Amino acid sequence: MRKPGKRMMSVIAGIAAVCVMTGGIGYQAIASGAQTNSTEQNEKGQDTDQQESSDGSFSEDGTTQIGTTSQMPEFTVNAVTMAVEEIYATSGDTVSKGDALFKLTDESMESAKAYYEDAIHDAENTLKTAKADLASGQLSAESAKQDSDLTAQTAEENYQAQIDALDAAVEEKKEAYDEVVEQISEYQTKIDNNDYYVECAIDEKKAAVDAAETALAQAQDTLTQAQESDNSTSQAVSADLSNIREQIGAGADSDTLLSIVQQAVDDYTAREQQSDILTAAQQAADAAQSKLEQAQKEFDSAVETYNKNVEETNTKITELTESLDNLKSDYEQAARDAKTQKAELKNEYDTAVVEGKYAGSTYEATVSELESAVESAQNTLDTLKEEQTALIALENGVVTADEDGTIAAVPYEAGDTLQPGTAFALYCDTQTIMISVEVSQEKVAQVHVGEEVSVMISGNREGAVTGTVSSIASSATTGGSVSNVTYAVIISIDNSDGRLGSGSSATVTFQGEQEEKTE
Repeated sequence: MRKPGKRMMSVIAGIAAVCVMTGGIGYQAIASGAQTNSTEQNEKGQDTDQQESSDGSFSEDGTTQIGTTSQMPEFTVNAVTMAVEEIYATSGDTVSKGDALFKLTDESMESAKAYYEDAIHDAENTLKTAKADLASGQLSAESAKQDSDLTAQTAEENYQAQIDALDAAVEEKKEAYDEVVEQISEYQTKIDNNDYYVECAIDEKKAAVDAAETALAQAQDTLTQAQESDNSTSQAVSADLSNIREQIGAGADSDTLLSIVQQAVDDYTAREQQSDILTAAQQAADAAQSKLEQAQKEFDSAVETYNKNVEETNTKITELTESLDNLKSDYEQAARDAKTQKAELKNEYDTAVVEGKYAGSTYEATVSELESAVESAQNTLDTLKEEQTALIALENGVVTADEDGTIAAVPYEAGDTLQPGTAFALYCDTQTIMISVEVSQEKVAQVHVGEEVSVMISGNREGAVTGTVSSIASSATTGGSVSNVTYAVIISIDNSDGRLGSGSSATVTFQGEQEEKTE
């Protein structure tokens, strides 16, 4: 059997033509506009990118079309397979309420009637069970309420006495512990006040090390500069000697040679002077290194003495603490036990109080839940009976129009099966304007059903109007390359005032998703 989903796109495309022709607006304008929009979308796949704004919004073009209203089934069409036998009305027909639209097969009707008989029988049994559960549940809830009230009355009598006993036991252990702690307080205070640190002059000796390090660094810098100058003067002397040899080899006159020799003598003198400076810099650096080593030695000795004094004092504290360990352990264990037992007692007490306080609410909630189950079962039964009545009302399986109007589409043909969510018929609705646009595969994920969009319509002097995304195609529109894959998105606009017409060019702007800027 054929299913309407296989040709749904052709049905949707025909709706606009039917509603426009019956409304007196030229169909050619819509057809040409839709064709142009589709052609441009396939041939110029990059146009969408050109319409994208920096804030993430993007626009697509379409053509306004008159909307439709739907006649939905009043019974569950997916309960059984229901097949269409004959079609009586087609797109463009003017019908009155009660006119035949199409007929279902006798086999389909018999299967559906049998389904509802079985479903109603099961629902009646479910309702009986729910009522029985309500009766027994009320008795159980009342008993539980009485138990909670009694527990709450006796809980407070024992709670405070148990807490007082726990506190007294902890306090006794703490007093014994504090007595020994006080004996080691003096030693600990001496360490905490850094008395040994001051006595050993740790800060002063560290400052002497820092000063020696600074002096060594300066001396090393001076030495480095002297070495560089020494290298420079040595290179100058070498260059002079090479120049003299070259000039002699070239047959230079005596005046030229004299000048070159004089320069060599001057450079050699400078080299000797720089050598003396280098020697002095090296000696200064050696002296600074020795001073640093001595300062470091004195600092290390002071630290060693400090650590020794602290260690000896800590040993004394440890010796005293050994007698404290058992007392401390006893006190801490008592505190832990008290904390745990208090929490348990408090939880028991709170639970009893809460259960007593809310015993009535718990009873009411339990009964309310059981009553809701009865109500739900009753509603299910009522719904099934209503749907059964609607099914039986189809005389000889004939589906009739539920309103006067012009048929935009009957989404079925003979041999089709009824589909969940598919209307029996669509009627032209001039109070709603529809716009179909093609959205690229890259952008369609940013579009959501129910989302509001801004629509600019050609010829509308009032400016942009607000529309709503009513549907998004689940499958892509067949077209060109993979890069140009699009999805049909339907926009609906309220036209109850009749200010908008069909066949006008429209630009729909979607909010999109703004990309985060990266630094």
